[in-house]
Amino acid sequence: MIEDVISLVLMFVLGWVCSAMFQRWIFGKVLDRMGISHEQLQSLAEEIEDEIEGVKSHTVVDIKLEQQGTEIYAYRKSDNQFLAQGSDADTLIERLNQNLTPCKVVVAQEDGADLLQKSHT
Repeated sequence: MIEDVISLVLMFVLGWVCSAMFQRWIFGKVLDRMGISHEQLQSLAEEIEDEIEGVKSHTVVDIKLEQQGTEIYAYRKSDNQFLAQGSDADTLIERLNQNLTPCKVVVAQEDGADLLQKSHT
């Protein structure tokens, strides 16, 4: 009885390995017929991985800044959503980092970028 179970498990594992090897061989033949080399496939995989990482870590948020009295207010440019406020550039940037997921914040000159310079706060 135990020998039968061991035989079945070994046959299952052997079948699994043979199937994987056959699929890999067939996939290689398909790539050869399409004229795609292993290096090209590897390069494409790396490009896709870099693109995915880029999207995750470089989401861009365009903001505009307004100064009212001594406070600087930051708003999302696309929908005027309030994001943060601070009495100086460092405080504002710190609060933006707390309120936003990791992203790249862009402030155009016409949207108040000069307010982030030390002389304006």
